[in-house]
Amino acid sequence: MDNKEKIIKDAQYRKGLSISYFNSLNAAIELFKVSGIHPREENLKEVEGFISGWRDWFLDEHMKYYAEVIARVGIPYDAKESIKKLAATTTLEELQEAWLLLSEDERRDELIVKVKNNLKQNYEKV
Repeated sequence: MDNKEKIIKDAQYRKGLSISYFNSLNAAIELFKVSGIHPREENLKEVEGFISGWRDWFLDEHMKYYAEVIARVGIPYDAKESIKKLAATTTLEELQEAWLLLSEDERRDELIVKVKNNLKQNYEKV
């Protein structure tokens, strides 16, 4: 990767992180609105803790998703290993979880999609 590509990739990462931060903050505020906690001067620390706790949780979830899915786009993968992960499932729920852990590139691989669809049909019959 040349220097120009690295600069662009870093800028895109920082932009995504900034967007994630504000989305996390907004989601935490929305949760607070429906929490039933009424902000008063004597409980502002509680309000702050509620919002920052949920904001941080949403940010952590974004980081996990970024590491497991987004950052893996374009990285070589072994379709046989991906298929083994899917084949190791025994229920539709496990299949869905395994599917979400695959990279976007893996989820677009025709062979992997075919295996996933066959497994899904089998689990739906049960």
